[in-house]
Amino acid sequence: MSEEERVELKIDTPNNLSHSGLSDTEKEFRRKIYWKSCCFDLDRRAVKFFSQLSISLIVVIFSLYQLHKEKNTDIYLSLLTMILGVYVEAPRLH
Repeated sequence: MSEEERVELKIDTPNNLSHSGLSDTEKEFRRKIYWKSCCFDLDRRAVKFFSQLSISLIVVIFSLYQLHKEKNTDIYLSLLTMILGVYVEAPRLH
């Protein structure tokens, strides 16, 4: 079998990031997107999204609990409104 006929298949998975065959722009993209640890690689965008989601859920649950107990309702209603305003997109006319 000649060199031209032999084809090798190499699959690049997130756990096995091989930077040898990548262009400079692809390497820079991976540096900006993935956080590397000694044990695993994390997608920076996913970590940011799930962190924001969990913190906002904690605030919503805490506010609803305090409203149920009827303690200083204006503060907890404003917290709920703020969280809702962050997640709901403003309406637009096209």
